[in-house]
Amino acid sequence: MKFKYLHVIWLVLICLSSFSEAGDTYGVIKSKSMIQTDEITEGFRQSFPNARLAVLDMDGKREPAKIRDFLKREKPSVIICLGALSVETMLRVEKKIPVVFAMVINYKRYSWLGKKNITGVSMEIHPASLFTQFRMLAPEVRSLGVPFHPDVSAHIVREAADVARKMGMVLTKIPVRDPDRIKSELSRYEKTYEGLWMIGDTKLYRIGTRTLFNLIEFSKKKRKPLLAFSEAFLKGGAFFSVSINYRSLGSQLAMMSRRIVENRVLPGDIRIGPP
Repeated sequence: MKFKYLHVIWLVLICLSSFSEAGDTYGVIKSKSMIQTDEITEGFRQSFPNARLAVLDMDGKREPAKIRDFLKREKPSVIICLGALSVETMLRVEKKIPVVFAMVINYKRYSWLGKKNITGVSMEIHPASLFTQFRMLAPEVRSLGVPFHPDVSAHIVREAADVARKMGMVLTKIPVRDPDRIKSELSRYEKTYEGLWMIGDTKLYRIGTRTLFNLIEFSKKKRKPLLAFSEAFLKGGAFFSVSINYRSLGSQLAMMSRRIVENRVLPGDIRIGPP
């Protein structure tokens, strides 16, 4: 009799658990479908196979109505936004649903990501990890020059310089306001660094300029190894990169989303951390 009673409780708990999982929808809004965002979504599914996942592709367009219809139809308990465009458009439509973001380069420059219903994962790998692994391959390099646009990446470079100093390295700051002048600015500081570091500066390395090509060309010509922020630049001539594992990032987002939905943790209480 006691066994039968416990068996009934066990079945009830299973049903309640299943009901809870089935009752919550995890919405994924992609700024644009890419290999990386597909990998993130797959990593989320693998880490949380029982989740009901609803996916919306913005296809690179700011269409608030599209998100509004998506929210009305799917009624997600939490939104995973991949890319700045998806977060920005989402916040025009809805300001209360918990949001977890990723794929936002240099997220600190967006003030609207500091709201209490938002958390996420940064795209910047910690400089200490980058510099440590870089020096394992090029131990003779003790100084790095980092070109950056002052309006976009000054705080990243400032924080990285402190990290480099503690590691016994020198980080030479090379401000570049005009992308077309990157070669002249690199030459200007040339004697102060032995290698180069390319950060994800969206204003410096923008489409329509030859900034990236000029950086890699300068690096090869002057024999100054280039640490790039993505492995995509290795074929072009960069020396080394430490890249994000996007499936693991999907698992990380799944874990954060579950804490919000299942444990009722407020997004603002979850620290925005590195991938």
